[in-house]
Amino acid sequence: MAKYLIGLDSGTTGLRSKIYDLSGNVIAQGYREYDCVYYKPGWIDQDINMMVEAMYDSLADVVAKGKKAGVDPKEIASIGLSTQRILHMYVDHDGNVMRNGMGISWQDSRCEAEAKWMSEFGDEYTQITGLPVGTAWGSGKVKWVLNNERETYERASKILTTQEYFLYKLGAKDGWFQDWSNASYFGLLDVQSMEFSDPLLKRFGISKDKLPSLVGSGWQVGTIDKYASERTGLPIGMPVCTGGGDQQCAGIGAGVIREGLCEVTFGTSGVSLAALDTPKHDPNKKVSLSAAAFPEKAWESEGLQMAAASSYRWFRDTVGQVCKLIEPITQTSPYQILDRHAEKAPVGSNGVIFQPYLAGSNCPNYDGTARGAFLGLSFKSDFASLARSVLEGVTLEARSVLEAFYSFIDIDEIILSGGATNSKLWCQIQADVYNRPATMLKEGECTVMGAAILGGVGAGVFKNVQEGVDTMVKKISTYEPNPKTVPQYNELYDLFKTAYSSLAQGDFYKKLNNFTENH
Repeated sequence: MAKYLIGLDSGTTGLRSKIYDLSGNVIAQGYREYDCVYYKPGWIDQDINMMVEAMYDSLADVVAKGKKAGVDPKEIASIGLSTQRILHMYVDHDGNVMRNGMGISWQDSRCEAEAKWMSEFGDEYTQITGLPVGTAWGSGKVKWVLNNERETYERASKILTTQEYFLYKLGAKDGWFQDWSNASYFGLLDVQSMEFSDPLLKRFGISKDKLPSLVGSGWQVGTIDKYASERTGLPIGMPVCTGGGDQQCAGIGAGVIREGLCEVTFGTSGVSLAALDTPKHDPNKKVSLSAAAFPEKAWESEGLQMAAASSYRWFRDTVGQVCKLIEPITQTSPYQILDRHAEKAPVGSNGVIFQPYLAGSNCPNYDGTARGAFLGLSFKSDFASLARSVLEGVTLEARSVLEAFYSFIDIDEIILSGGATNSKLWCQIQADVYNRPATMLKEGECTVMGAAILGGVGAGVFKNVQEGVDTMVKKISTYEPNPKTVPQYNELYDLFKTAYSSLAQGDFYKKLNNFTENH
């Protein structure tokens, strides 16, 4: 009898797997970290084979820990996958990853020229895909490969994202299966019909034969094979199910499955996601319309930040690297140490504003040339000021996404998720900056939870997504906005917007990028 589910979330910098019981309690978890490869400013690749090894190792870890907690692997009903979207690869006819095993990251912004070319389509691209033109989507990156690495495209048997490649490596050997939610953010899907757009494929010069088969989320597409079982300890024959793009899975794991609910995730990226009952385009073209992670057609609106919690990680590894170095001595997470410092700084970080554009600006600016900065530095600026300014800067950028939602969707509740929910300080900053109550969940890592629920749907444990959410997702507390700090953050938000617009309108970012490329 099935008693457990496994959710697996493959992020940009690490892969996490968890075993849940059917009440949504975490029984065991495994994690493996990996890095990106930065060839040039704006160029970001990832080693796909390294990520596959991380998947096997993480699953082996969680299964072993589960056994110690009394979990019989045969009682695990299924595995569902949450994967970072847009990261894509080119595989040959034998299923080997080309380009020296490297995939092109969603954070990569090398396709500025291709994005400019896409903007010449007028409204056609956005009307078909639901996505504003920008450098984040896979379509522009494939066009870059066509323009600059034509041989790679010609030799490739398939162009894949990690969802279908991981499914294949676990045992789904009867084809390459891409769920609608991942396909939606790849930038070639007709968001109304949930089919690849023939007019767009023709304009881009991409053959449909090179793309995977489309299915819904929560579909069983295979079973654990002998090799995957040997590597992970999962039983041969256990169902392997499509999950979805990481943020669509986060929406499921946060219970954001009806219009009026909104979820804000700070992981490597920052994503604000609002559920939609019917497909609605943003009249201001700031946030996207995309497929939600459901077995049947469903939609959501979403705004993507390129560097959210990864901005805090960057700060940890550079300015705050001593916090990481002393971890073995203090037995304290570097992030906890950073938070203790950040708490000492006042609202507004003594006048320091952090621009979180370490990988460019996506929503609402769609400016791949934008770069990060600390503005307002003075002799009063200390370590605490810088640490808090990173938390505030990422949150101010998220507010700009939420305000795009407010223009055409009535939002009555904001739910927080992602690794940032481990920081009470950051959660309170979010409530204050958004001036909305911010709800916390028992399981803050909603991507993994959402993947597990979808795996349960695919294996027949739940009859639908609603039943899975009702059974497993639990709300525990709410952060209320502080009326004393809300006016200060309103003023800071205006300064934050002015800082970007002033630099962008003066062509500072473009000139800086030209400088770095030439030197």
